[in-house]
Amino acid sequence: MCSSALGSAASAAVLVALLAAPGSATPTGLNNIPTADVVDTRLLVLQGFSQFGEGRYPTWFAGLKYGPADNWELGLDDAFAGPASSTGPALQLKYRLRLPNEVGLAFGAANISGHTDRNGEVFPYAVVSSPPGRLRGHLGYSAQADNNAWFFGVDGPIGGGVTVRADWIQVEDGEESIAGLGFLTALSPRWLIEAWASFPTAEEAATEIILKLDFVVPGQRS
Repeated sequence: MCSSALGSAASAAVLVALLAAPGSATPTGLNNIPTADVVDTRLLVLQGFSQFGEGRYPTWFAGLKYGPADNWELGLDDAFAGPASSTGPALQLKYRLRLPNEVGLAFGAANISGHTDRNGEVFPYAVVSSPPGRLRGHLGYSAQADNNAWFFGVDGPIGGGVTVRADWIQVEDGEESIAGLGFLTALSPRWLIEAWASFPTAEEAATEIILKLDFVVPGQRS
């Protein structure tokens, strides 16, 4: 593939990622979608992750998620190396309502920043998640500017401490979509690893891979 074609594919992949936007300032969720889950009260999770794909250099991010009060979650992500390292930090905020039968309903916003021209638009959303069990379902909707989007996903354990996660989200105001397939597993009581592949339908947008390492800070759990 020539360099101009590679550049076009990379630009399309970046655009799709921004339009999908839980990508920046990632709330607790599956691959590319938020869920109604939140971190525990006063629990701090530090995160480092890489985003890479065909025809582009990896972008490296550092971030955190914190539960300042019961049913609340705050987060911050920033790219520190790679093509997106000059876009600046982005924030996320989520509030969960506990419904009967352990159903969760959450309202939040991801990708909050002062540089929408570089980071993409804020991603406000509502999402409902089914009770804990062998297989969970999640359904939500976002009213992001120029991208009114439905999203859904499922996740469940397959043994050996591994949870498989699959999701789908609309982008470009419903004209395109991104499907994601990945897993989460605990390396120890404090360390977890998440990985997934994203498959956009947009023309020339390449498959994207995310690899994320989570560290639960000792002594913070409520």
